[in-house]
Amino acid sequence: MADIIQLLPDSVANQIAAGEVVQRPASVVKELMENAVDAGATHIQVILKNVGKASIQVIDNGKGMSTIDARMAFERHATSKISSAQDLFNIHTLGFRGEALPSIASVAEVELKTRREEDELGNFLFIAASEVKQQESVNTPKGTNICVKNLFFNIPARRKFLKSDSTELRNIINEFLRVALTHTDIAFNLCNNGNDIYNLPSSGIRQRVVNVFGKNLNSKLIPIECTTELVSIKGFVCHPQHAKKTYGEQYFFVNNRFMKHNFFHKAVMEAYSGLLDNDCIPSYFIYFSINPALIDVNIHPTKTEIKFQNETDFFQILMAGIKEALGKFNVTPPLDFDTEGSIEYEPSQTSSIPYLPKINYNPNYNPFNYRSAGISKADSDFEKKTEKVPANWEVLFNDLKEKKQPEQTGFPEIEESVKNQEPHAHFLQMKGRYIVTPVHSGLMFIDQKRAHERILFEQYTHTLSTQKIIGQKSLFPETLELSASDFMLIKQIQPDLEFLGFELQESGKNCFTIQTTPPDLSQSHAQQIFIQLIEHYKNTEGDIKRKMTEKVALALAKAAAVNYNTPLDEQEMNDLIDNLFACQHHNYTADGKTIIHILNFEEANNWFK
Repeated sequence: MADIIQLLPDSVANQIAAGEVVQRPASVVKELMENAVDAGATHIQVILKNVGKASIQVIDNGKGMSTIDARMAFERHATSKISSAQDLFNIHTLGFRGEALPSIASVAEVELKTRREEDELGNFLFIAASEVKQQESVNTPKGTNICVKNLFFNIPARRKFLKSDSTELRNIINEFLRVALTHTDIAFNLCNNGNDIYNLPSSGIRQRVVNVFGKNLNSKLIPIECTTELVSIKGFVCHPQHAKKTYGEQYFFVNNRFMKHNFFHKAVMEAYSGLLDNDCIPSYFIYFSINPALIDVNIHPTKTEIKFQNETDFFQILMAGIKEALGKFNVTPPLDFDTEGSIEYEPSQTSSIPYLPKINYNPNYNPFNYRSAGISKADSDFEKKTEKVPANWEVLFNDLKEKKQPEQTGFPEIEESVKNQEPHAHFLQMKGRYIVTPVHSGLMFIDQKRAHERILFEQYTHTLSTQKIIGQKSLFPETLELSASDFMLIKQIQPDLEFLGFELQESGKNCFTIQTTPPDLSQSHAQQIFIQLIEHYKNTEGDIKRKMTEKVALALAKAAAVNYNTPLDEQEMNDLIDNLFACQHHNYTADGKTIIHILNFEEANNWFK
């Protein structure tokens, strides 16, 4: 029987390695930028064509490579960073395993120009599918200029799995920023199809963060700095008011390398305990400096997951450092000893004049003359005459008739209750969150924000598929300054926003002026609503084009829905419920959250057993 085990050809082995290292254009950008940083560059340019699908070019002014080094860089596991296994625990550079360039060259066409400062001429290499096609001496500036073309040209199946241009560009921006935020002494440029996205001069950490995420963030940054024998931590956390409902501005770096660490994220959330809503996430930019022997960066192909020795110690130091920073800037909630144990009181939200009770009395009454009072002395000792008042709880649990027939929902108890609702049912707003109303089977609780969200979602969805909304012109248009990625996201969905009644005008780098807003939105909150819209819309998965209408409608509905703790009068609550039950689906929001819950008689009776 013939032997069946054989060595793979280098080209096949490189393609297998590329499956881990090169997943999309963003992976190429990451690897080439890290190589440029390790080469000692002070200026790095990233130039894209068709978001990297056509070409990715990275130009740096680093130390360059000799003729032999340029050729050896494309051999598997060829590296200048380590020579023994022990070196893996003393790593100070970004790339060290020698897999990036050969993996990239196995699935693309690569052109390399490089020159050292001491060399008169540089070197040119052209490699396609791991095969060297051309090598010669050329006149080129000091540093390295590498261009990766036609990514996955020899693996069409892999190329078909690439996402839309907007998604791939967003991934590239993420990788670009992870490098740019760790090496603030280096100037970075990123452009796509000739359009500048980022132009970041060398600066300090704070200025780099502001240059990336916008000037508005500057006043929200709170510095953090703590030094122990184990670790040095510095960077910035953001004021709780800047917290958002989606991830995107959460960065951990260790020894100038980006990392993801869920355990340390919990430490941040613990430090913010009591300062944030449950669904909000604070922004932070935190840098660890640590002995490389205490971490292992080689546990994941992309080197973004890093293992720490004694993680609990780092957790406590990080949490304490953030708490101290928040305390210095008077962000932590004060202790209020005077209100402990007091009864919470909410003033009535109604503007109607309270009922003034009338008292009937006998002016001839003499307490010592029982006849004048018209009662016997025995009766006077025990009997108290009271006026019969309608029992409120009787009203709450009466059979009620509905004002109109609702759509079928698949929830018989709710449908039956609504059918039996009285034409003039009473509504009660509870804790600024729920609208409570009596129904046939008990009490119905309605989440006011989610109800309004469902109403707006169906309105916007219908509008986007039928006709364009005429927006309301703003007398004092607001200017919205965005990060580059958010600016590009808005440009992508701008046609749908205009269909909804927004009119946007570019007014400088990464800025929009909001000229008109939908007629049912408050112009005074246009900027706030727009920021919320971005947060709800971005970081979504799936085919953006296919679900554009639903996503824009849902994001705008969430942003524009009435907030909790907003007082509603009787008529407003009545209108809200009317509009909710006119919706096609009124039990759940568009993203599956419960709107209505009924507390039935059986549940109430169990309380008194």
